[in-house]
Amino acid sequence: MLYGCTCISLAIFVLLTSWIWLPFLLVTSPVWLSFTLIAYGLLKGLGFWSQFLRLFIDAYIWLLFRSDKPRKYLWKKFYNFLCRMYPQSGWKIINYGYAINTETGHTIVLDEDEETERYPYQLYHYIATGLKKFPNLAGLTVLDIGCGRGGGLAYVAKYLKPANAIGIDYSRDQIDFCNKNYNLPNTTFVCSDAEKLLLKNELADIVISIESCHCFGNLRAFVSEVERVLKPGGQFFVADYLAIGDVPEFEECLNSAGLEQQEKQDITENILISLKFDSNRRVDWIENYTPFYFHRMLKRFSGIEGSNVYNQMEAGDWVYLAYHFIKRKN
Repeated sequence: MLYGCTCISLAIFVLLTSWIWLPFLLVTSPVWLSFTLIAYGLLKGLGFWSQFLRLFIDAYIWLLFRSDKPRKYLWKKFYNFLCRMYPQSGWKIINYGYAINTETGHTIVLDEDEETERYPYQLYHYIATGLKKFPNLAGLTVLDIGCGRGGGLAYVAKYLKPANAIGIDYSRDQIDFCNKNYNLPNTTFVCSDAEKLLLKNELADIVISIESCHCFGNLRAFVSEVERVLKPGGQFFVADYLAIGDVPEFEECLNSAGLEQQEKQDITENILISLKFDSNRRVDWIENYTPFYFHRMLKRFSGIEGSNVYNQMEAGDWVYLAYHFIKRKN
């Protein structure tokens, strides 16, 4: 815990003071580069490099996946950064996708201009149709918490025909992107904190949340808000990836608000199949549209075949789970 708190404090300090230290860093680069090389040589020579690297990785995982307010703040900044780095409308949806074990992995029919992001759309279809229980969402109000760049909710609005579709995201830049690029009937995008939703009680028939829970600082508060905005008898579908050791605590939080769990599915295999099909597209996008010094980070984030994320899921250290809950009727 001590090293985690130290890393948090350092990260926040670095972000807030970057306008001071960045020019200094450039001027003094010969000094700190030499120091870095010497420190690396000492750690390697004394046999402490692997322990140091493990400590760094553990701190990184804790910071982005297990801390409270820090991870919420850092994920928000990260998605704002992605939106500013690539504001073009060609990239509409962020998730690891869903595919089945066939020659193409296809599960839905799409328009030609949507084919490039087929597998992420397929994940939205799978979750939004209640893990493939509903043919459509006609007459229902659907709430997507953590809608990101909005492409998934736009798919839901276009193909599944809900009466109303509302997208929520904590990133102002992503909501601005959504409002700029989508003009669909009965579809709105709102910048709001998932832990304090700016929505009235018993608004939604269905709430979905895809690959967003790991960004929330207080998962219990999020689930409590889901329970509040769902109508009696309303349904909640949530999917995310997490370390196998974090599953019990994750499920305890999901069950903390009194929603009744109906189903749990491990869809890790479908996610891995999707990433295999989609890896070349993701690599091409990263290499063609982002600065080279971000390539390594973005390839890790994108889950391409061979990345840490992919390897951890393939080894069974991380899993991708989907859940179905229902709010009790009064």
